[in-house]
Amino acid sequence: MAFRVLSWNVNGLRSFKTDMKEFLTNLGADVICFQETKVTRDMLEEPLAIVEGYSSYFSFSRKRSGYSGVATFCSKEATPVYAQEGLSGLYGGNLLDKGGTSESLAGHWTEEELRNLDSEGRAIITQHSIKGNSSMYSTVAVINVYCPRVDPEKPERRVYKLRFYELLRQRAAAIYSTGCHVIIVGDINTSHKRIDHCDPDDNEDFELRLERRYLDKFLIPIHKEGDTKNTDEERNSENETSNILLKNAQQQEGPKFTESEFATKQNGIPLDDSAYGEDVHADEYLLESASDFQVVDTFRYFYPSKRDAFTCWNTFTNARSSNYGTRIDYIFCDESLLPFVEESTILQDVMGSDHCPVALRVKGEVSHSSKLPDLCTKFFPEFKGNQQKLSSYFEPVAAIPALKADDRVSQLSCGNKRKFSESKSKPTSNKKQSKLNFYFTVKPKSAEESKELVSEDEAKFKENKSCFQNASNRNVSSYNSTEHCLKPSEESLEGVNEMYDGSISIQNEHEKGNKSPEKRSPQKSGWGFLMKGPKPPPLCPGHQEPTVVRTVKKKGPNMNKQFYACARGAGREGDPNAQCNFFQWVGKK
Repeated sequence: MAFRVLSWNVNGLRSFKTDMKEFLTNLGADVICFQETKVTRDMLEEPLAIVEGYSSYFSFSRKRSGYSGVATFCSKEATPVYAQEGLSGLYGGNLLDKGGTSESLAGHWTEEELRNLDSEGRAIITQHSIKGNSSMYSTVAVINVYCPRVDPEKPERRVYKLRFYELLRQRAAAIYSTGCHVIIVGDINTSHKRIDHCDPDDNEDFELRLERRYLDKFLIPIHKEGDTKNTDEERNSENETSNILLKNAQQQEGPKFTESEFATKQNGIPLDDSAYGEDVHADEYLLESASDFQVVDTFRYFYPSKRDAFTCWNTFTNARSSNYGTRIDYIFCDESLLPFVEESTILQDVMGSDHCPVALRVKGEVSHSSKLPDLCTKFFPEFKGNQQKLSSYFEPVAAIPALKADDRVSQLSCGNKRKFSESKSKPTSNKKQSKLNFYFTVKPKSAEESKELVSEDEAKFKENKSCFQNASNRNVSSYNSTEHCLKPSEESLEGVNEMYDGSISIQNEHEKGNKSPEKRSPQKSGWGFLMKGPKPPPLCPGHQEPTVVRTVKKKGPNMNKQFYACARGAGREGDPNAQCNFFQWVGKK
């Protein structure tokens, strides 16, 4: 037996139209963690929240509807013992031995900051009981997170992201201190090393970015026994990073470091904040941590040198077809759990999102809890099974007696000139309402009557046509005298339309067997002349293949403008199978 955990950024959970139970069963895991559900409390419906054979736990964004959000679905065999929403400990649920309280967090945290970091619905924690080979039970906490992304147009989000990293680290440390193993799964939104990126920057900025430097502290560079602990490439990369940091530190004004002094600094990062310029100087404090708790990247533990192991691709450029992506979805665990980890995989063949799932298998038999945690969506008031009446949302009001006819007349607005007595005395018709197809179907009694209707309709149509032609040729001075021709009544217009359309319909019906396909060909050619359809797209010069139309989404003067581009997926420069650089605005040659 094994405990199986799967994590997947689904980019909108409601976009999956299949049956939810079938969908979860096909994923084949005990604990299924979704990120970026884009489901808020006002959008959650019972078929999504209550699934037979599973218990679900949601975290919703409290800032805006349809944004962010994570959800964890646990099979009946893996029903959690405890569950908690968020990392702060200020929202619903609880964990074992108070490992989820805000007081257990190391470092300085204000309640305002904690609530702000948890207000976007980015974390759910479930704790499970697992029996090992020695019949001893141990507790494992699965922390499902969707880490923030740094918007280039909102640099303040980098502070938010790094503080979220620190909160995640301190919550994991607090849980681990209670004797519980920790598994962190989800979209971390940072490609840690160059090997995790399809096209890393050729400059020094890749290793110097604060998110990667924080992960350097948070992750233990350890590999499975039997594999090379540190490949030559990784050692060269680490040495190169240290040399870059040392070079930058010596080139900037301020204290100088020798190589020996530099080596004593934690992770090769100098204490001189000015070493990275004025911008980094302001954010350098974000790398400080209140604890030294660390976890292991389980995929790199098994595959330290595997390339092209990406989990996210740009769908706008069809980059998945050429596997031109990044690895930003991870499964971390504490070091003491590693001996029980059997496998960590990336499921690139599973489609449905711009991300693919990642999975972990741990030795041991999961033991389900006999009682569901209070955080389970089954206990939400709207899903308890007792239908709520609409009247329960409003204050009770006294019944309003029905008004008499005289009272209704007195309450009519003064602008209404129509009297109640007039409307009352207006005769009513007993004629039944006609069906819609009555106005579009002509059913003659016989062929002779059909011919008479055709000739009569044609005569009336010619008469109305001559009236319109005469009216258009008259002088402007006689406009009023011809108003009856220019503005026929609704009945006459309806009659003209019905006569014209009806005559065609009758002729087609009457002469259906007499007309040959050759006689109807001029009509088809006429429609073909009017409706030619869009022009075929140009061919890209790189592959001589039809291009695709794309739309500019970036804000600026070209926003929403369309252009032609190569239909192939984006790829590395020089790759003949990747997208060529063809570009042409739509409507221009």
